[in-house]
Amino acid sequence: MVTSSRSWTWLALLCLAPSWSIALRAADPVKASLATAAKVEKSVELAIGYLKTESESWLKTRKCASCHHAPMALWALGEVARQGYTIDKKYTADLLETMIGSNEKMIAAKMINGPGDTPDPRPSGQGLNMGLPFMAVGARSAGIVSTGQKQSLKLIADEIVKKQKPDGSWDFFANLRRPPINEFQTTDAVWILLALQDAPADELTDAHRAALKKGLAWLEKAKLSDSLQDQVFHLLMELRAGKPRKDLEPLVVNLFARQHPNGGWGQLPGHPADAFATGQALYVLSYAGFTAKRPELKPAIDFLVASQKPDGSWPMTSRSTPNGEPGGSKLLTPITCAASAWATLGLSRLFPKGS
Repeated sequence: MVTSSRSWTWLALLCLAPSWSIALRAADPVKASLATAAKVEKSVELAIGYLKTESESWLKTRKCASCHHAPMALWALGEVARQGYTIDKKYTADLLETMIGSNEKMIAAKMINGPGDTPDPRPSGQGLNMGLPFMAVGARSAGIVSTGQKQSLKLIADEIVKKQKPDGSWDFFANLRRPPINEFQTTDAVWILLALQDAPADELTDAHRAALKKGLAWLEKAKLSDSLQDQVFHLLMELRAGKPRKDLEPLVVNLFARQHPNGGWGQLPGHPADAFATGQALYVLSYAGFTAKRPELKPAIDFLVASQKPDGSWPMTSRSTPNGEPGGSKLLTPITCAASAWATLGLSRLFPKGS
């Protein structure tokens, strides 16, 4: 992985897809797609309503800019707007201002400590607060409008530099992880690097660029798990780095090999397909230039449309336990909101409004 995050244009990515020679497994014949463009658009619009309502409710009751309810919602809503869907722009603008409009607002949202706050005594209190890079990615997607927001994003980048280890990585506390949001050190590192990569060049200092270069070098050498998220993020970062197609084809083949007969993907080998993993896979494949016309993607699109709940969300099971096994937290709104954001990202990129 090299430091260039924009070495491929969108046109190059779109021209890439026809050259992929991915063969379907004989056991999984492709059926006619049940999800028409109109059905997918309706699904995306339902999800837009859910993400707004759910994130708004969470912030009112929890007073916390959690990764799953604020940044993920902002990222998804920003993306669907670019795909031509209608969103409540006042809501996203107000949410951004509430979260990162100033240092005082970041303190109120529990993103950073205030001068009178007691330092977190836990080991995780010494590392990087992962809510910060999540928020940076979500904020860049939604669109920064104020000087205060830009200053807050610089503060986040400075904190990333401050908490980086000499080898280029960032601390990861396995006993406090919340899979799949915080799954492995490598998946956390991708979010951190995305926060730096997505910043305009004129907003990056020499220290930020050096941290990005060191972080990418560490990730290049890091051993990846067999989780779908690690594999998907690896492909995403290689795409952003502009790696040749011949180097990426094994990653794409591996991704399709993990697709379930029902069209979806599971978070871990042996786990059932769900919206979190399927949305991630579709998002990154769309980034690589695959379109809804590819027969391999039609069952995945059908899976998401068919499994969506009437409120616009997708059913999920929690893995938020130290060992990452199913049946973790009884509070399902965090994973449900995050999964719904990923599903929305994947579907909206494959089906822009009016496509």
